[in-house]
Amino acid sequence: MERARGRGAPKEPLILDAARTVFLRRGFGAAGVDEIAAIAAISKVTLYKYFPSKEALFSAVIQRDIDAAERRSEDHLDALATTTDLPGDLRAFAREFVGTVTAPDLLRMRRLIATEAERFPDLARTWDERSRMRGLRTLRQLFGALAGRGLLAGDLDVAAEQFLWLLLAGPFNESLFAPAGTPAPRDLDAHADAAVATFLAAFGPK
Repeated sequence: MERARGRGAPKEPLILDAARTVFLRRGFGAAGVDEIAAIAAISKVTLYKYFPSKEALFSAVIQRDIDAAERRSEDHLDALATTTDLPGDLRAFAREFVGTVTAPDLLRMRRLIATEAERFPDLARTWDERSRMRGLRTLRQLFGALAGRGLLAGDLDVAAEQFLWLLLAGPFNESLFAPAGTPAPRDLDAHADAAVATFLAAFGPK
């Protein structure tokens, strides 16, 4: 992936915020560098000092979103690793996770990446690797540690995959194809709690 020049400089966050707004509003093809520069309140010349092309800017926006998504679950995963209340901590993680993946901006970004997957195959693979695949690996490792403490049992590879799909299948697919809105927070919480109950019934200690 092409790296932008001037990384870490003060105007970079403003440019990325502006670019994200325009890419989500217009898509990659119709997004204009002039509009991005205007929203960031800089000149196009200054923008190109930070990001040498629209492609490089798009890549930087996606990478920043990936990094942010990875950080959102860290606290809940840390709590699960040392839990003394598996149902409660698992529900807290499940609620946070479902709320994150159905957030409107993240859904719009997923649609945008899917639309541009042929133009940016490496970026699409990176998104999948650092979201879905990384999530599976993290859960497998975590569930293995919990099984070692006698808190879970069964095929942990299957457990990780099924737990993710229990959480995602309903609200994520419903939200992905419903641009007008996402389920109410209380409905998402109820779905997450039901997914945890189903999961523990299948993979809790026997």
